[in-house]
Amino acid sequence: MSHAIVILGAAMRGPGMPGPALIRRARHGADLWQTMPDSVILASGGMGEAEAITAICRAAGVPEAQIVQEPQSRNTAQNIAFSAPILAARSIDAITLVTDYYHLPRARLLARRAGLAVTPSAPPHGIARPHRHVWLVMREAAALLAVLVRPQR
Repeated sequence: MSHAIVILGAAMRGPGMPGPALIRRARHGADLWQTMPDSVILASGGMGEAEAITAICRAAGVPEAQIVQEPQSRNTAQNIAFSAPILAARSIDAITLVTDYYHLPRARLLARRAGLAVTPSAPPHGIARPHRHVWLVMREAAALLAVLVRPQR
């Protein structure tokens, strides 16, 4: 059994310009890789997110051969759904899932439903704008509720 560090994408500020959440997640994933260098990093996210994650990880010293991309997903459910077959093809069923703390409960649930053994990991996050924090937590609570009430497929 192999292991992967799955880094979930986040909004880009523009073509080739990762936003702060994406940078934070990618740097955290690269730091984790330094402690688990036999792991593969799976960079997941469309609209240039996977490419940006890859570039950030490469700049942090992760060899290109240790990075796999899933560049099609547009949301969390797709991140997991599109990443699962890539992981399965490599006989990987245990992952460290990297995303922000407020996003972890939903992402972890979706990954577990996909049959993955998940260890969650969130980068440190200072709350510079408390109103933004409240909005993110409320949005994630609603999205988590939607996943919980949606029948499993």
